[in-house]
Amino acid sequence: MERTKNTNKNSLRVASFWFCRKVVAEQKAVGWALRRRLSSSLIMYYVLLYYPRFDSKVEENIEAFREKYDPFVGSLKPHIPFMFPVPCDEVVETKLTEHIETVLRNWKPFQIQLRGFTKSWDNWLLLTLKKGNKNAMALHNELYTGILSPYLRKDIEYIPHIGMGLFVKKDAEYNVLDPKKVDFDANLYSQALKEAKSLKINSFDTVDRLFLDKIKVRVDKSLQANAQSRHNLVKTVSSKEIKL
Repeated sequence: MERTKNTNKNSLRVASFWFCRKVVAEQKAVGWALRRRLSSSLIMYYVLLYYPRFDSKVEENIEAFREKYDPFVGSLKPHIPFMFPVPCDEVVETKLTEHIETVLRNWKPFQIQLRGFTKSWDNWLLLTLKKGNKNAMALHNELYTGILSPYLRKDIEYIPHIGMGLFVKKDAEYNVLDPKKVDFDANLYSQALKEAKSLKINSFDTVDRLFLDKIKVRVDKSLQANAQSRHNLVKTVSSKEIKL
Protein backbone atom coordinates (compact mmCIF):
# COMPACT_ATOMS: atom_id res chain seq x y z
CA MET A 1 0.00 0.00 0.00
CA GLU A 2 2.82 2.39 0.94
CA ARG A 3 4.61 1.53 -2.30
CA THR A 4 1.44 2.39 -4.28
CA LYS A 5 1.17 5.77 -2.56
CA ASN A 6 4.81 6.57 -3.33
CA THR A 7 4.33 5.48 -6.93
CA ASN A 8 1.31 7.79 -7.28
CA LYS A 9 3.22 10.69 -5.76
CA ASN A 10 6.13 10.13 -8.13
CA SER A 11 3.75 9.96 -11.06
CA LEU A 12 2.18 13.25 -10.00
CA ARG A 13 5.60 14.87 -9.67
CA VAL A 14 6.61 13.68 -13.15
CA ALA A 15 3.32 14.85 -14.65
CA SER A 16 3.62 18.21 -12.91
CA PHE A 17 7.22 18.56 -14.12
CA TRP A 18 6.31 17.91 -17.75
CA PHE A 19 3.23 20.13 -17.52
CA CYS A 20 5.39 23.01 -16.22
CA ARG A 21 7.94 22.44 -18.98
CA LYS A 22 5.14 22.52 -21.56
CA VAL A 23 3.74 25.79 -20.16
CA VAL A 24 7.21 27.40 -20.14
CA ALA A 25 7.86 26.20 -23.69
CA GLU A 26 4.53 27.61 -24.87
CA GLN A 27 5.23 30.92 -23.15
CA LYS A 28 8.64 31.08 -24.81
CA ALA A 29 7.07 30.31 -28.18
CA VAL A 30 4.52 33.08 -27.72
CA GLY A 31 7.29 35.44 -26.62
CA TRP A 32 9.43 34.62 -29.63
CA ALA A 33 6.47 35.03 -31.98
CA LEU A 34 5.61 38.39 -30.45
CA ARG A 35 9.21 39.59 -30.66
CA ARG A 36 9.38 38.37 -34.26
CA ARG A 37 6.24 40.34 -35.16
CA LEU A 38 7.52 43.45 -33.44
CA SER A 39 10.93 43.23 -35.06
CA SER A 40 9.46 42.52 -38.49
CA SER A 41 7.34 45.67 -38.27
CA LEU A 42 10.50 47.73 -38.83
CA ILE A 43 12.63 46.43 -41.67
CA MET A 44 15.73 47.96 -43.24
CA TYR A 45 16.10 48.11 -47.02
CA TYR A 46 18.51 49.49 -49.57
CA VAL A 47 17.04 51.53 -52.43
CA LEU A 48 18.80 53.24 -55.33
CA LEU A 49 17.15 56.52 -56.28
CA TYR A 50 17.55 59.62 -58.37
CA TYR A 51 16.04 62.80 -56.97
CA PRO A 52 15.15 65.07 -59.91
CA ARG A 53 15.94 68.76 -59.55
CA PHE A 54 12.78 70.71 -60.31
CA ASP A 55 12.00 74.40 -60.52
CA SER A 56 10.62 75.41 -57.15
CA LYS A 57 7.09 75.96 -58.51
CA VAL A 58 7.01 72.56 -60.23
CA GLU A 59 8.23 70.79 -57.12
CA GLU A 60 5.66 72.65 -55.02
CA ASN A 61 2.87 71.51 -57.35
CA ILE A 62 4.08 67.89 -57.34
CA GLU A 63 4.27 67.78 -53.56
CA ALA A 64 0.80 69.31 -53.20
CA PHE A 65 -0.57 66.65 -55.54
CA ARG A 66 1.23 63.84 -53.69
CA GLU A 67 -0.08 65.17 -50.40
CA LYS A 68 -3.56 64.29 -51.64
CA TYR A 69 -2.88 60.96 -53.30
CA ASP A 70 0.49 59.42 -52.36
CA PRO A 71 0.56 57.40 -49.09
CA PHE A 72 4.33 57.94 -48.90
CA VAL A 73 4.40 61.71 -49.20
CA GLY A 74 6.52 63.23 -46.46
CA SER A 75 8.57 60.05 -46.18
CA LEU A 76 10.51 60.33 -49.43
CA LYS A 77 11.00 63.24 -51.83
CA PRO A 78 9.90 62.78 -55.46
CA HIS A 79 12.28 60.19 -56.88
CA ILE A 80 12.99 57.82 -59.75
CA PRO A 81 13.80 54.31 -58.45
CA PHE A 82 16.51 52.30 -60.22
CA MET A 83 16.45 49.29 -57.92
CA PHE A 84 13.72 47.32 -56.20
CA PRO A 85 14.10 47.40 -52.38
CA VAL A 86 16.74 44.95 -51.12
CA PRO A 87 16.71 43.74 -47.48
CA CYS A 88 19.76 45.07 -45.63
CA ASP A 89 20.32 41.81 -43.80
CA GLU A 90 20.79 39.91 -47.07
CA VAL A 91 23.63 41.88 -48.66
CA VAL A 92 26.83 43.47 -47.41
CA GLU A 93 26.70 47.23 -47.89
CA THR A 94 30.31 47.56 -49.04
CA LYS A 95 29.81 44.82 -51.64
CA LEU A 96 26.60 46.43 -52.87
CA THR A 97 28.26 49.85 -53.08
CA GLU A 98 31.22 48.39 -55.00
CA HIS A 99 28.87 46.72 -57.48
CA ILE A 100 26.91 49.92 -58.13
CA GLU A 101 30.10 51.97 -58.48
CA THR A 102 31.48 49.44 -60.98
CA VAL A 103 28.33 49.64 -63.11
CA LEU A 104 28.08 53.45 -62.98
CA ARG A 105 31.76 53.81 -63.88
CA ASN A 106 30.85 52.80 -67.44
CA TRP A 107 28.05 55.35 -67.69
CA LYS A 108 27.99 58.99 -68.63
CA PRO A 109 25.32 61.42 -67.37
CA PHE A 110 22.18 61.35 -69.52
CA GLN A 111 19.32 63.77 -69.98
CA ILE A 112 15.74 63.08 -69.01
CA GLN A 113 12.45 64.80 -69.67
CA LEU A 114 9.63 64.20 -67.21
CA ARG A 115 6.36 64.55 -69.04
CA GLY A 116 3.21 62.47 -69.35
CA PHE A 117 1.39 60.00 -67.12
CA THR A 118 0.51 56.33 -67.10
CA LYS A 119 -1.17 53.88 -64.72
CA SER A 120 0.86 50.99 -63.37
CA TRP A 121 -0.48 47.44 -63.06
CA ASP A 122 -0.88 47.94 -59.29
CA ASN A 123 -2.87 51.18 -59.71
CA TRP A 124 -0.26 53.90 -59.20
CA LEU A 125 -0.37 57.09 -61.25
CA LEU A 126 3.16 57.51 -62.61
CA LEU A 127 4.89 60.59 -63.98
CA THR A 128 6.97 59.09 -66.77
CA LEU A 129 10.05 59.90 -68.84
CA LYS A 130 9.43 61.22 -72.34
CA LYS A 131 13.20 61.45 -72.88
CA GLY A 132 15.86 59.24 -71.30
CA ASN A 133 13.54 56.29 -70.75
CA LYS A 134 15.69 53.84 -72.75
CA ASN A 135 18.83 54.89 -70.88
CA ALA A 136 17.11 54.52 -67.51
CA MET A 137 15.86 51.03 -68.41
CA ALA A 138 19.28 49.98 -69.72
CA LEU A 139 20.96 51.18 -66.52
CA HIS A 140 18.37 49.32 -64.44
CA ASN A 141 19.11 46.11 -66.38
CA GLU A 142 22.89 46.50 -65.95
CA LEU A 143 22.50 46.97 -62.23
CA TYR A 144 20.75 43.60 -61.97
CA THR A 145 23.91 41.59 -62.56
CA GLY A 146 26.33 40.12 -60.06
CA ILE A 147 25.29 40.61 -56.44
CA LEU A 148 21.90 42.05 -57.44
CA SER A 149 20.87 39.38 -59.95
CA PRO A 150 18.87 37.33 -57.39
CA TYR A 151 16.80 40.41 -56.51
CA LEU A 152 15.40 41.21 -59.95
CA ARG A 153 11.60 41.21 -59.77
CA LYS A 154 10.70 39.53 -63.05
CA ASP A 155 7.06 39.60 -61.99
CA ILE A 156 7.02 43.42 -61.94
CA GLU A 157 7.51 45.52 -65.07
CA TYR A 158 10.12 48.21 -64.51
CA ILE A 159 8.94 51.64 -65.65
CA PRO A 160 11.21 54.64 -64.94
CA HIS A 161 8.90 57.01 -63.10
CA ILE A 162 7.98 59.21 -60.19
CA GLY A 163 5.09 57.81 -58.16
CA MET A 164 2.38 60.45 -57.87
CA GLY A 165 -0.43 58.57 -56.14
CA LEU A 166 -1.97 55.20 -55.30
CA PHE A 167 -5.56 54.57 -56.33
CA VAL A 168 -7.12 51.56 -54.64
CA LYS A 169 -10.39 51.12 -52.79
CA LYS A 170 -10.46 52.36 -49.21
CA ASP A 171 -10.60 48.92 -47.61
CA ALA A 172 -7.96 47.38 -49.90
CA GLU A 173 -4.73 46.24 -48.26
CA TYR A 174 -1.64 47.29 -50.21
CA ASN A 175 1.97 46.51 -49.30
CA VAL A 176 4.49 48.45 -51.38
CA LEU A 177 7.22 45.90 -50.58
CA ASP A 178 5.13 43.04 -51.94
CA PRO A 179 2.58 44.67 -54.25
CA LYS A 180 -0.49 42.77 -55.34
CA LYS A 181 -3.26 43.82 -57.67
CA VAL A 182 -6.12 45.08 -55.51
CA ASP A 183 -9.44 46.83 -56.17
CA PHE A 184 -8.93 49.91 -58.37
CA ASP A 185 -10.61 53.21 -57.48
CA ALA A 186 -11.42 54.32 -61.02
CA ASN A 187 -13.37 57.43 -60.04
CA LEU A 188 -10.63 58.84 -57.83
CA TYR A 189 -8.01 58.00 -60.47
CA SER A 190 -9.96 59.79 -63.18
CA GLN A 191 -10.26 62.88 -61.00
CA ALA A 192 -6.56 62.81 -60.10
CA LEU A 193 -5.44 62.31 -63.70
CA LYS A 194 -7.27 65.48 -64.74
CA GLU A 195 -5.57 67.35 -61.89
CA ALA A 196 -2.17 65.94 -62.83
CA LYS A 197 -2.53 66.95 -66.47
CA SER A 198 -3.55 70.45 -65.41
CA LEU A 199 -0.14 70.85 -63.73
CA LYS A 200 1.46 70.74 -67.23
CA ILE A 201 4.67 69.18 -65.93
CA ASN A 202 7.45 69.31 -68.53
CA SER A 203 10.73 69.15 -66.66
CA PHE A 204 14.25 68.58 -68.02
CA ASP A 205 17.14 67.29 -65.94
CA THR A 206 20.39 65.32 -66.15
CA VAL A 207 20.92 62.06 -64.30
CA ASP A 208 24.51 62.44 -63.13
CA ARG A 209 24.36 60.67 -59.76
CA LEU A 210 22.30 58.13 -57.88
CA PHE A 211 21.73 57.78 -54.15
CA LEU A 212 22.06 54.48 -52.34
CA ASP A 213 19.71 55.06 -49.42
CA LYS A 214 19.25 52.83 -46.42
CA ILE A 215 15.65 53.17 -45.33
CA LYS A 216 13.62 51.90 -42.40
CA VAL A 217 10.16 50.78 -43.50
CA ARG A 218 7.26 50.27 -41.14
CA VAL A 219 5.58 47.09 -42.32
CA ASP A 220 2.13 46.91 -40.80
CA LYS A 221 -1.37 48.16 -41.50
CA SER A 222 0.02 51.65 -42.06
CA LEU A 223 1.08 50.43 -45.50
CA GLN A 224 -2.58 50.15 -46.43
CA ALA A 225 -4.13 52.82 -48.59
CA ASN A 226 -5.32 56.00 -46.86
CA ALA A 227 -3.23 55.37 -43.74
CA GLN A 228 -3.35 58.35 -41.40
CA SER A 229 0.25 58.04 -40.24
CA ARG A 230 1.75 57.95 -43.72
CA HIS A 231 4.40 60.59 -42.98
CA ASN A 232 6.14 58.03 -40.79
CA LEU A 233 6.03 55.03 -43.12
CA VAL A 234 9.63 55.38 -44.30
CA LYS A 235 12.64 56.92 -42.63
CA THR A 236 15.97 57.44 -44.40
CA VAL A 237 18.75 56.19 -42.15
CA SER A 238 21.71 56.95 -44.43
CA SER A 239 22.37 58.10 -47.98
CA LYS A 240 25.44 57.62 -50.16
CA GLU A 241 25.89 59.61 -53.38
CA ILE A 242 27.40 57.66 -56.29
CA LYS A 243 28.25 59.65 -59.42
CA LEU A 244 28.00 58.50 -63.01
